[in-house]
Order: sequence, then C-alpha cells, then structure tokens
Amino acid sequence: GLCVEQRVPIIPFGVGTSLEGHVAAINGGVSLDMSLFSSIELPDELEDGHVRVGAGVTRLRLNEALRHTGMQFMVDPGADATIGGMVACGASGTAAVKYGTIRENILALECVLPDGTVAQCGTKALKNSAGYDLVGLMTGSEGTLGVVTNITVKLHPIPENVTAAVCSFKNLHDAAEAASTILMCGVPVERVELLDASSIGAFNKYAKSNGYEGGDMDLKPTLFLEFSGPSPAAVDEQVQMTQSICADEYGASDFRFTKSESERKHLWAARHKLYYAAINSRPGAKSALVTDACVPLSKFADLVTATAENVQALNVTGFNFGHAGDGNFHCILPLCDGDPDDYLDRVHTVNDNLIRRTIEAGGTCTGEHGVGYGKMKYLGKQYGDGGVEFMRKIKIALDP
Repeated sequence: GLCVEQRVPIIPFGVGTSLEGHVAAINGGVSLDMSLFSSIELPDELEDGHVRVGAGVTRLRLNEALRHTGMQFMVDPGADATIGGMVACGASGTAAVKYGTIRENILALECVLPDGTVAQCGTKALKNSAGYDLVGLMTGSEGTLGVVTNITVKLHPIPENVTAAVCSFKNLHDAAEAASTILMCGVPVERVELLDASSIGAFNKYAKSNGYEGGDMDLKPTLFLEFSGPSPAAVDEQVQMTQSICADEYGASDFRFTKSESERKHLWAARHKLYYAAINSRPGAKSALVTDACVPLSKFADLVTATAENVQALNVTGFNFGHAGDGNFHCILPLCDGDPDDYLDRVHTVNDNLIRRTIEAGGTCTGEHGVGYGKMKYLGKQYGDGGVEFMRKIKIALDP
C-alpha cells in the first residue's frame, strides 16, 4: 500500500521486550501496534494439543487462558513477550532443553507480505512436506519479510511430578562440563541453568537488601536444575542420576532438591532474580548490555570460562550465566548513564570477544535474542558473503 509506494518502513511492535534494537525506528517509519491481535481461539476440547492465537497475545496471558485445560505453552524467554514477537526473534528460554525453541513449537502462522498478500503458512498437522518451509522462513525474520498476524502453537501437558535441584562446583569449567554430561547421558532434564560465582554473590547481596530469603548461597558456580516426568519414581531416577554425575564425576557439593512448589521457587530464586541483582550490584546502574551466544555443547565450558576471565581482565562488572543444556550463554554487563567511553569500549570488547570465540567454535552470535541492529555486523562473519547474499535475495524478492 502507501507505505510500500513511499518506501516507509513498517515496524511491528509487541511489548518491547527485545534486546537488540529490533523495534527502534532508526530510519523513521510507522510503528504497528500489534496489541489488538489478541484473540485466543480455544476449542472446547484440546484434542490435538494446539491453539491459534493472535500475534499480540502474551505468553502469560495464553497460559492463564489454558490453566483449566491442563495444558500449557512451554516456550519461556523470561519476559512476558508476545507470541508474535517470539516468532519474529526466534525466541527460546530455560525450557528449550526439553521442549525446544519457538521454532519447534509452531505448526502454522498467517502473515501479511509487503505487497499486502495474506499468506497462510504451515498446517495443523504435526508433519508437513508440502513446499517450502514458510513457517521456518518467517520465524526469526524479525519483521523484515512481513507482519505475522496469528500463530498456531503446540501445547504440552502441565507436568504433575516436578523436582527442582541446585548444586555448586569448585570452578566454572566443571559446572559447565557437568551440564553437558547430564545431557549426553540421556537424562531428560527440563531445565538446567548455570550461574557463575559473581552471579551468586550479586544475588546474595540483592536478597539481603530486599528482604528475600536464600541470600546465603555459597559463592561458587552453581547449577539450577528442574526435572519432570510421568511418575514420582521416574523423576527420582533422573535426580539420582544427575546427583551421581555431578558429585562423583565433577566434585559437586551441597546438592539440594525439593518437590514442593513454594520450595522450588525459593531454590531457584537466584536464577529468577539475576537480572535485577546484577543491575543492583553496580551503584548507579539502570540498564545492562546482555550478551547472547550459543555454541555446541562440547565447547560450552571453554566459552563460559574464557568470558569470565575476559570480564575480570578488562576490569568491568559482568555476571555470567547460561542455559547450559543447549549451549546458550549470556553475560550481563550493567551500565550507568555517566559511563566514560573507555568503560563502554571495554564492555563492547567483552561482547566482541565472546562472539568471535563463539563463531570460531562453530556457534552463533545469537541463540535466542535475534539480530536487530545490534548484531548485523556479525552475520557476515558467521555465514560468509554467500549466506548473507542468500538472505538479501530473499528480502529483495519479497520487498523490492
């Protein structure tokens, strides 16, 4: 329409939880409020385990609507993002190790192409070999190929038997290696998160200053785990196998676990509060640069260790954590409004070094946050000229 004729950018806006500048109108344009795409088409019986939702529906609102069904949408990026935004950015989160990323949890979607064509992509069937994978093409396209208006997502039963656990390690490398071994031994862990010692220290300080319980954790690299299964016995077996791997092979200590929902939240508090604890740890900080990289599991321990050493060597404040079950790693680098250029340069050096090591290890510059304008410069290094040209040709074909 008019925007295409006048070459005016259209920028779909969900709730603004993205981290790489996806919704920043750096060349002006029209911001498209997606909040009115808010339908949840919930059938009387969820016989096929999927539901069609508007792109503006948020994750928590969807799960609240599903509460009475015994089913839930399992992609959890932490923030209460819209489903459309999660599709656009290729989001995932803590439960991806068991349930997959947003890519594995979409059956179909509807989108509007730049010329106004309304395209139906995918089907409600669990398998589909007909034509190009248009759902896969639109997932992670970040609004560059069209506007996603509704999505058919997969649902999963709410697990009845859940156990949470934590254990600490002498060093960061052992903790990361233990997480990889747990997966390689076939333990179907639901979540496995790694926090370094500085992250634990930040949480202890934050908990004490804000009256939270649990601010007395050992200042050691720590794994946070969650298990679920069809029976208590099945979950107990997972816990026992994991405890044996962590303690016997990697010298883990203080292995604690609980089945109580309130105690599970208490046990995982350090992980859930980490971002706020990290900001709180640096006086004057109001925001942070949050890195995002993903490597093969065999390279995860080395990447985490090297980044922690880099943070220390460059004398910046940084807290390392990761979704250890799928090799996805983050570093939170708190920022103050008055930070001098030299400090900001060192912060960006940490990020540049992290991504360089990641690509050298055969990984990706972003595992779940997306490219935005913050990581455009890394695509050529990751895919080479041919890969970037392939993407450019797709973009030109749909939006000349």
